[in-house]
Amino acid sequence: MASTLVHLLILFGGFGQLWSFSPRYTSFNTVQGRHKSQLGAGSSAGEEEGIISVSIQKRFPDTTPEQARDAWMDYHWKKGGGLPIVIVSSDESPKERTILPTLMKEQLLDDEVEENQEDESHVEISYKVTDAGPLFPGIIPDTHSANVTFEYTNQATVMNWDVSFETTKFYTLYEAVTQWTVGTAATTVEECLTLPRRLNVKTVIDGDIDPFLARKECLEFVWASGGGLPLIPPIPFGDILEEGGGSARRNLLRIPPLITESIVDTTTTEEQSSFQYQLNRPGLTTFPFLLHTHIGNVSFTSTAQGLAIDWEVEFRPYQIAKPIVEKLVEMTVSTLVRNLRVKLLEPDAVVLIKPPRGNANLTMGLEEFGKVSKSSWLGGVLESHLSDVRSTKDQTLSLIQPWTWGRSGEGDELDIVQYQWTGGQSVEEDV
Repeated sequence: MASTLVHLLILFGGFGQLWSFSPRYTSFNTVQGRHKSQLGAGSSAGEEEGIISVSIQKRFPDTTPEQARDAWMDYHWKKGGGLPIVIVSSDESPKERTILPTLMKEQLLDDEVEENQEDESHVEISYKVTDAGPLFPGIIPDTHSANVTFEYTNQATVMNWDVSFETTKFYTLYEAVTQWTVGTAATTVEECLTLPRRLNVKTVIDGDIDPFLARKECLEFVWASGGGLPLIPPIPFGDILEEGGGSARRNLLRIPPLITESIVDTTTTEEQSSFQYQLNRPGLTTFPFLLHTHIGNVSFTSTAQGLAIDWEVEFRPYQIAKPIVEKLVEMTVSTLVRNLRVKLLEPDAVVLIKPPRGNANLTMGLEEFGKVSKSSWLGGVLESHLSDVRSTKDQTLSLIQPWTWGRSGEGDELDIVQYQWTGGQSVEEDV
């Protein structure tokens, strides 16, 4: 029973420094080393000892060794490389980190990550586990070593990631977990070096609307209050924005999922006001938005046609979740822009909640029984329903197609809100 519990903790806790075989990618993965010895026939199959040695190789086209090394440091060492773990480090000791919840401790060695390495075609990083933590019994102290090299050849950087350590038990399990963890981290570095996907959502509102005031309204309505989405309102925290943010605070927490976002910059000129924001620490904890990076820019520009709103999102999704993530981002941003249009044009408008097809007999004579803001998603659904002239059959079928409810469109030139995908590799190209 105790052995089974240990196995489950290892499988679901993550093996901090040791990262991943991922079957959805083609890469050069090798496992070297075999059992030096194995306990007798009376011992369980899991009680094994030996030296575990794992090597993972990845190739990054059109990438320098320095760029690959920086990606390894940023997305693996500092952020956890896509595993369900939390990295704890300090500015005083940036070469040391603790991995939660396993409590494993790791340390970068010597000056391997210094910027002034003489050979620009070859960069190395070495690290070791200084404390395996309570969840990994059997790992012999001071036997762990890891070396990551980045070699430039044939217009690409080849990363070789080698890990080895010695254990007195659980050889087969530790070997499999090491392949998975090292390979996952390598795949994360690979995905973070790809060209990001970019969604651009645009609309133009007739009338003379001040871009500065439009940004203020957007920050208060979308950023601070949730933009009318059918979700729990975000929880703001941090300081109040100094420039044109109204009552909006710099940071917020969205539940669900567990997403924290921050305003990183605001810009104001005579004709344009904008703000930039980012998703903090994206990863498995921000499910279903499985992302490695995410940053957005929202601008409001005064033009001859009216107020132009341009919302651009740039992100790198987990490869396995790309179709879902792209659709979620598209639906979320386009809905926010549609709701913002209504908020700017009809700030206090509401939609009355009426019985189906106005039949007061169904509600004991009540012709209306409430109201909601027109700029909300629900307000859009009710407004569309009140003006819906389709047959009962078509309306009934739409009940199982929630993506068509409320304010929706194709995002083409005939739509009041247009959107376009660029950059990276499209979902269609992956198929």
